[in-house]
Amino acid sequence: MCAYHGSLTLAVMSIPVAIIGLGAVADSHLAAYRELPEIEIVAVVDPRAERVRQVSERVGAPGFLDCASMLKQVRPRIACVLSTVASHRTLTEMLAAAGIHVLCEKPIANRVQDALAMKEACAHHGVQFMYGSSYRYLPAVMQARELIASGTIGRVRLIEERGVVGQGADKFVPMSAAHYPEGTPGGGGFGLFDHGVHLLDIFPWLLGSPIRRVLGRGNYTGRAMEPEFALLEHECGALGMLTYDESTVSSDLPWEGVFSHGHSWVLNEGFVGAVGEWSAGASFIRVHGTHGALRIFHYANRLFLAVPGEVRELTVPAGAAPEHFGRQLRAFIHALDRAQPAPSSIDLGIGALSTLLGIYRSAETQRWVDVK
Repeated sequence: MCAYHGSLTLAVMSIPVAIIGLGAVADSHLAAYRELPEIEIVAVVDPRAERVRQVSERVGAPGFLDCASMLKQVRPRIACVLSTVASHRTLTEMLAAAGIHVLCEKPIANRVQDALAMKEACAHHGVQFMYGSSYRYLPAVMQARELIASGTIGRVRLIEERGVVGQGADKFVPMSAAHYPEGTPGGGGFGLFDHGVHLLDIFPWLLGSPIRRVLGRGNYTGRAMEPEFALLEHECGALGMLTYDESTVSSDLPWEGVFSHGHSWVLNEGFVGAVGEWSAGASFIRVHGTHGALRIFHYANRLFLAVPGEVRELTVPAGAAPEHFGRQLRAFIHALDRAQPAPSSIDLGIGALSTLLGIYRSAETQRWVDVK
């Protein structure tokens, strides 16, 4: 059923794009896509009629309550699937059957069999699937990768991210079963499954070294939420560490933040705030090597290099969050135009998911789990 048609007489643009799923992250994607002259948003889709109406009017594209209704009237070249994880397989199979290329937000799924079915559907219908590894398009992360590859900090020994945030256990609201079905791996919006999956792809990418084995524990939808952690042993010998807890209060001191050169991510609100604002709790990744260390403020778009006796800030190219979503889509378009594979293939999404589920298995066995 169509919620809001608007005008179906659209100007001809080179790349028609549909946005499926209009949660908080969709606003950030749309803001970035407006800066891409080579695309046109030709449809927005979400089961919430009022949300569809608002976004449809704002972007000047027809709105629909479901993907099937959209496909009866609009055939985009690319569909950006930003919906709940539980819907990714159904939507990908439907879009692939219609001959539409898919850019899908992380995580690809929360069951490997669903991710493999998505891969099979795209291969069968001859469409490309790009996994939303958006951190690869953040300038500070990109520059840190170059520094690591050049040997600036020596051989990496430790790489870590820590997310201990919240307003106490009584105010913590985990993600609903609409995202991750009851009893399956899930948890909060800044936990291991919904956020940490970024790092399970980015850590190997930064180091140029895959993860060999994992140990940790994660939360399940419908169960009591506990602190989550993961230890990641990379082939190069580096140890990765992830720690998350949203049901407590951060101990970060006010002056330990930075002036952000990008927008900050706020759960359920998306990328908000103004560039140049003080961010008391800006997210960051630490990388420690044999000769030095890096602190990567990925969303704040700032990068610091520490060597014995000195800490200095490095100049990072402009284009912080949420502009990285636009660079990601543009990279996909360029690959399609050149008949090349998607820059972040579906196999990356499957690999990150397999690693993540390995962490869950390690909690059951109380042993390290090898990553295949």
